[in-house]
Amino acid sequence: MSWRNLASILILLSGSAIDAWSLPPTGKPISPRGASLGDLPIVDVAPAANQTGRNAGDRDARVYRQHVRPHWVAGNNLFWYRNDLADGAREFVVVDALKGVRSPAFDHAAMAVALGESTDAARLPIDSLEYSAEGQLVAVRSNDNRLLWNADTGVLTKSDDAGPPEESIQSRDERPSRTGADTTITFINKLKDSVELFWLSGDGTKRSYGEVSAGARRDQHTFGGHRWRIVDADGVEVDEVIADDRPRDVVIDGKRRPRSERRSRRGRRNMDRGANSPDGNWVAAIEDHNVVVRLVESGQTRPLSTDGGDRQSYGQLTWAPDSQHLVAFRTFEVEKQPVHVIRSSPPQGGRAVLESHPYLLPGDPFPTHELNVFYIDSGQQLKPKVERFEHEWERPAVTFSPGGAHLRYGQTDRGHQRYRLIEVGLADGEVRNLIDEKSETFIWTAHTENPSTPRISWLEGADEVLYVTEKNGWRQLLLVNAASGQEVRELTPRGLVLRSIERIDHAQRRVLVALSGRAEQDPYFKHYALVDIDTAALIWLTEGDGNHSIEFSPDGRFLIDTYSRVDLPPVHELRSGEDGRLVCPFESADASELVASGWTSPEVFVAKGRDGVTDIWGIICRPRDFDPQKSYPVIEDIYAGPQGSFVPKSFSPAPYYEALTSQGFIVVKIDGMGTANRSKAFHDVCWKNLKDGGFEDRILWMKAAAKQHTELNLDRVGIYGVSAGGQNAAAAVLFHPEFYKVAVAACGCHDNRMDKASWNEQWMGYPVGPHYAESSNVENAHRLQGKLLLIVGEVDTNVPPESTMRVADALIRADKDFDLLVVPNAGHGMGGAYGERRMCDFFVRHLLGER
Repeated sequence: MSWRNLASILILLSGSAIDAWSLPPTGKPISPRGASLGDLPIVDVAPAANQTGRNAGDRDARVYRQHVRPHWVAGNNLFWYRNDLADGAREFVVVDALKGVRSPAFDHAAMAVALGESTDAARLPIDSLEYSAEGQLVAVRSNDNRLLWNADTGVLTKSDDAGPPEESIQSRDERPSRTGADTTITFINKLKDSVELFWLSGDGTKRSYGEVSAGARRDQHTFGGHRWRIVDADGVEVDEVIADDRPRDVVIDGKRRPRSERRSRRGRRNMDRGANSPDGNWVAAIEDHNVVVRLVESGQTRPLSTDGGDRQSYGQLTWAPDSQHLVAFRTFEVEKQPVHVIRSSPPQGGRAVLESHPYLLPGDPFPTHELNVFYIDSGQQLKPKVERFEHEWERPAVTFSPGGAHLRYGQTDRGHQRYRLIEVGLADGEVRNLIDEKSETFIWTAHTENPSTPRISWLEGADEVLYVTEKNGWRQLLLVNAASGQEVRELTPRGLVLRSIERIDHAQRRVLVALSGRAEQDPYFKHYALVDIDTAALIWLTEGDGNHSIEFSPDGRFLIDTYSRVDLPPVHELRSGEDGRLVCPFESADASELVASGWTSPEVFVAKGRDGVTDIWGIICRPRDFDPQKSYPVIEDIYAGPQGSFVPKSFSPAPYYEALTSQGFIVVKIDGMGTANRSKAFHDVCWKNLKDGGFEDRILWMKAAAKQHTELNLDRVGIYGVSAGGQNAAAAVLFHPEFYKVAVAACGCHDNRMDKASWNEQWMGYPVGPHYAESSNVENAHRLQGKLLLIVGEVDTNVPPESTMRVADALIRADKDFDLLVVPNAGHGMGGAYGERRMCDFFVRHLLGER
């Protein structure tokens, strides 16, 4: 080990403690040239850390008409909404859905006169509108008063009648988990102590986004549908909220939000649901790890099993419809080995604290579940000849065939190369596979993009199932006849990518789906369509060239289609909910004020990938004071996790990478091969080869961009990433040092053998083999060329900190120079605002030659 290595590590470790005291009370550091590091997008599985919609240069700039909140009235034939405009102005608009006409909701000048001579027509103090069943405006609510409106006379009359209750708008927090539009939650902490914010992944994994000090506020970038948990200084949960598609404020005052404002938390899974038989005669239960039933009439109890025991207990009791068969699974538990972290600087002081929690690694044993069927009359126990269900956390979800003669459940074999929909006859235990999909690579069953889209969806009134699969080269929806086990038809065509199942209309046998891959548009743009289950006829409900979100009228006859691009502010259109016919365009966002402040949109750039055929998509983000005659170092923000695609597709007023572009860098973000939402072949590049990271495509993309834009200096290329992106960033200077010169890798899963089993076995397979070592940054640390900064939070519970420390150990053993920043008390991420500043400083020092 060289003295330079030792000095670099010691300086960074000590600096993290010394420099932290110089931070402003808000926790946002002061960076060169006035850029706010809190505005730096750290793009990962989670949203950008501390990204806000404003910056030093556009603090007062806004985008108007960006969001529309419709209030449907008059039998859902009309809706009204309010636009908040510049300088506090506001306008009220009504759209007649039957006529396709947008117009002012009323004469604003006449309303101002009616409200009083001092009332400004551009700033009417009106909170809501009230319409008759015929669609006439009959009242307004102003300052808690209900005022009756006479359009003929222009007179308002105060009403003592409270009138009908104001329209109940379903909280968006009740929506299923999803990734919607870019948005912002403003957390306002009114408690006496600081609180910590955690982003929750689809599988419930927590990721810390730092603290909000007492009395402070935080504009937190996120996406619609994403969950956030608020925890106090003692680690006690204060609240949990779900982001709206529109910006919202969340006041943290110790009062938990009502159900209408937050998603209800799931309680402990009821392992014995369905314990009462359908005919009401029996109650099933678990006693001393075994199954017993009690006859309700007499209270007599008798055992059905005797082989249950400690760590082999029965559970998941499910009655068959005939009340004569009881299904149960005997679970063979495993001892989950822990990972350990050391909290060196506990807030309460005293000795360092060792913290441990269970954490399964690839190759570790998983719990297994043995199927059992009990015959109530005879007391017979049947163990069908089927492999045990094996999974880290999932359990079999049993359903029954029409008539109840068979039980069914889905099962993914460990290693994700086989999926079966299994059917078992209750009478004889005969087993057959209704679906049996096998793959030479992987079947995408874990860490899928949309947790609300199940692999299997049963249709009501028919023995048929909707099946999500990539086996035909694209993520599709198929119809399968469960009685015969035969595929009936492909419901979504090859060439399009199924992104989600939004709704199933069982009565009309139609499915509302989100798809990407529409011709002549960015292949990642989401569009919505109705698919006929009986014919596979597809009706597009959206059309515009952009990334779409939709909101139906309460009766489903109409929908509001909002679409945008990173370079196009939102456009709002009213369309038919039946056939997608355009009723009328009624609003387009106005970003002129934002643009005038100096904000610029990213440039969308497309180039061919490694095969010379496939388009690779990305964005280029330039400085505000960009000069095409100058030469700029290039920094790539990378996240190549195969569970999604990560280049932004929707408009956001937030400054893109302001903390880096303000230093004189151009920042790019690219989706290379190995990521999701393209073809199966595109996705398969990651299989057993996460070190690939799509780098061949990324490098070709940047070279193509530099040919067209000579200001990109590819002799000075940096890269950074978080989590899987941290693994990618370090891999760039290990496997591609001829191109990437400087890397910052935060909390990387640098060795896939030392990261969570569920994520890594999905892409790297099972059992663990030599290919794991081949992709390991630890095993390949000796390859390092260029400059590398490793950042890790010492109490990261997502990716164990030891992953980063083992890279450091390997680099030291290889006598390689590098920098290491360990952030006390920090979890998963870039190390907060301090870590972000150190990242920027690192790039400035090594790509610009400045200190």
